[in-house]
Amino acid sequence: MNTPPKDRYFLWQLSSEHEARIRYQEYGIENNGKPPLLFIHGYGAMIEHWDQNIPQFTDTFKVYAMDLIGFGKSQKPNVRYSLELFAAQIEAFLHLKKLDEVILVGHSMGAAGSIYYAHLKPEKVKALVLANPSGLYGDSMDGMAKVFFGLVGSPMIGEVLFTAFANPVGVSQSLLPTYYNQSRVDMKLINQFTRPLQDKGAIWSYLSPSRRPQDFTLDHLVRPCRYKGTAFLVWGAEDTALPPHKIIPEFQQLLPQAGAFIIPKASHCIHHDVPQAFNERLESILDSIL
Repeated sequence: MNTPPKDRYFLWQLSSEHEARIRYQEYGIENNGKPPLLFIHGYGAMIEHWDQNIPQFTDTFKVYAMDLIGFGKSQKPNVRYSLELFAAQIEAFLHLKKLDEVILVGHSMGAAGSIYYAHLKPEKVKALVLANPSGLYGDSMDGMAKVFFGLVGSPMIGEVLFTAFANPVGVSQSLLPTYYNQSRVDMKLINQFTRPLQDKGAIWSYLSPSRRPQDFTLDHLVRPCRYKGTAFLVWGAEDTALPPHKIIPEFQQLLPQAGAFIIPKASHCIHHDVPQAFNERLESILDSIL
């Protein structure tokens, strides 16, 4: 991936009333006998958040990455955003590319959407690699956090807070707590996360998790879930929002077969916080299953 990857788009007809233009990129070699990798970013992120990871795998895998609907350079319609919607997007993408099976590498909300998809379509998923997934929270969210999310969910207050945070200063303040190595939060990263906030419709997607938090949890899935295939949890030890010692057992009730790896000196954005350690772990996982 020495040359900048080309942005590609497809028009997704997500319902009879709504369609959305979805951005994706593809890299690597075709027909190498291995299932392709599909990278799914987390809340507020985009394909570029994987820029320290994807290049390490394009010599040996066909690799895809896409912006979730409502984020990055994908369109941001006024629809009901949810993990179910993201799972439907994954299915639409696999149909577009005529993929029978895929290895899903997801971060945070993208990992939760990947689990939801694997539960619905277990036969399509060769393996799940879940980096600090969201969707199960145990008792990790304190009372003040619940009050804050309740306020953000109120339409008028939420729009005021969105306006206050939809700028480089607000984005920087939001990103810093998700990194252990805070020097990684540079202006390049801040600008990448700020730009989509200016897009038409961004307020709908960005406020959805606080306005309808139930649409972004995995609590309602049967435990264990329907996906019985290979799964791995890769967690930053210093993730204070989703502390591994509290949250990993929750996910292992959902995915009892999941192996768990905790990487030191890394926080929530583990793949970008400590890319070398994350890439080495991902490479080891892929070697073990193929």
